[in-house]
Amino acid sequence: MKKYLFAAYTVVILLAVLALAAAPAHASPIDFAALDSAIHAQMAKHGLPGVAVAVVEDGQIVYSKGYGTAGHGQPMTAQTQMLIGSQSKSFTALAIAQLAEAGKLDLNEPVQTYIPWFRVADEAASRRITINHLLHHTSGLSDSGYGVVLPLNATPEESVRSLAKARLTASVGSEHQYFNTGYSVLSYIIEIVSGEAYADYIHNHILAPLGMDASTADPPHAPGLAQGYTRLFGFAVPMREQIPAYAVGEGFIVSTAEDMARYAIAVMQDGAGLVSPQMMGRILTPGLGNYGMGWMIYDDGAKIIHGGANQTFRTDVNLYPRNGRAFILLSNQGYQVDHFISAAQLSASVEAVVLGNTPPPVSQGWSVRWVGWAVGLIVLVLGIFQTRNLLALRGWRERSRRMSPARRAWDVAISFLIPTVILVIVFWQVSRFYGDRFNLWTNLAYFGRGLPDVFILMLVGSLPDYVQGIIKLFLWRK
Repeated sequence: MKKYLFAAYTVVILLAVLALAAAPAHASPIDFAALDSAIHAQMAKHGLPGVAVAVVEDGQIVYSKGYGTAGHGQPMTAQTQMLIGSQSKSFTALAIAQLAEAGKLDLNEPVQTYIPWFRVADEAASRRITINHLLHHTSGLSDSGYGVVLPLNATPEESVRSLAKARLTASVGSEHQYFNTGYSVLSYIIEIVSGEAYADYIHNHILAPLGMDASTADPPHAPGLAQGYTRLFGFAVPMREQIPAYAVGEGFIVSTAEDMARYAIAVMQDGAGLVSPQMMGRILTPGLGNYGMGWMIYDDGAKIIHGGANQTFRTDVNLYPRNGRAFILLSNQGYQVDHFISAAQLSASVEAVVLGNTPPPVSQGWSVRWVGWAVGLIVLVLGIFQTRNLLALRGWRERSRRMSPARRAWDVAISFLIPTVILVIVFWQVSRFYGDRFNLWTNLAYFGRGLPDVFILMLVGSLPDYVQGIIKLFLWRK
């Protein structure tokens, strides 16, 4: 009898040890008062209009709250709808994985298996690009090689057909190059293979099963979408987000902080039945670089993230599977410098608290408010300088008569040369910043909406010089 009791005790102890070993290794307890304080401090520093946060621990939402305004006279809450930007790609990838497990498609098959007319500029590459390549951004395509500008009401099929002019910027499968439109192709494949509209498939097979009732892949019909904001000279200014109908699967799904917390829980629970644990493992396995299927994986899976930036919204989803924790941040101000300054600092503060650490000092790092005010001051000074130069043209004809022909020609040419050089450099940098197709009108649209204060600075710094040059030419002819 004693022998059996000893064996039973041994089994119990072993099970307990295994359970402890399998349990997440928690950091210090989460200080929610410190979290609240950190968010308030970052919002005050950067002048953010609204922020929503949700924190997950051991498969439960342990904290959710909204801060600031959602616009339209409404407070921000953890249930406020916002665009989640490129975080949408993880939903598209999950849908593709579901269809693969259902035997409706093969991740290793070429795209042409499902879209026979699929073409890029390189005919041979067209036949080699697979679904896996698109999922991992290794198709050889990139935003810089895609020069097509589509109307907002273009269909997913029109988006895919537009790739016929897209040139490869790397060999197929050789490099990781982020390519937004690749996920629009995947969204179209979902429609073809499933027989459902993309929005319907995402709702029926992902959102509804997870209880994400406030989320939708049909953004024009989102009933409570928050007001989005851009930034002008350090101040938040309301702006209407432009939503391309063909690009929902790459960057325009609507969700809330609490709904995204439910999604984070499902991902950390091996797919929560949406896909098998094996398939979720495949989703969270990086290909070239650190990109899996719609997720970025760091430290051998210790940190799994993806962000999203629309012109007026910003999303951060950070998962820490080994700690059993995650956090979601949504804000109704995005893109431009906020993408790299305020969003990064806010995320770093929240991450520190969620992992049981002390957040960095709020005084650390630039403020987007300071940047905006600095740009505004430069515009003011430059405007005064340009006005003075224009007024001084009243005596230019008389002064020019005392100049040599070469000196006069140079004086006129410099009025065109300097602003032209500045504009070329600006558009080149803007193209790199946005990863956008290098198209003049596209860049102007993105630049003017995403960085309106810098756009004004560019106009004030260049247009008066061109005007001066034209006036000098007119006076020269006199």
